[in-house]
Amino acid sequence: MPTKKADIKQFLMDTKVREVMATPVITVKEDDDFALVQEKIALYDVRHLPVVNETGCVVGLISQRDLYQIHSPRRLEDGSWYYDKEALNGFILKNVMLSKPFTLKPSNSLFEAIEATVRFKFGCIPIVDDYKKPCGILTRDTILKFLIT
Repeated sequence: MPTKKADIKQFLMDTKVREVMATPVITVKEDDDFALVQEKIALYDVRHLPVVNETGCVVGLISQRDLYQIHSPRRLEDGSWYYDKEALNGFILKNVMLSKPFTLKPSNSLFEAIEATVRFKFGCIPIVDDYKKPCGILTRDTILKFLIT
């Protein structure tokens, strides 16, 4: 008789990343102005942005945490946060992004994704097709939301 732990592991191995990943993927291009990173994070309420090259292949990753470490926002009198676009654009995205991020394909198992997330402390994993083009993104939140439904 399988244990509950074994049943859970088997479920995670049988579940494919394509069933869990979030789509569409919000990306930035490696030659975009750095201020666009902050704009997209705020506009789409995301914490991670895959960075793509001119052919649309994933070449990097930038996170909200990276943004905060690179250039902190100022708090305005009304309590909102403000980024100086000119100061942000003083940074070159391809010089500050995480290059060659760990990726998975939609056919990988959720078990593999969770194992990598825990082992390497990833906040997200870009999901790419056979041509390294983004087709989804897997975050800790998307995994947890899937598991509680």
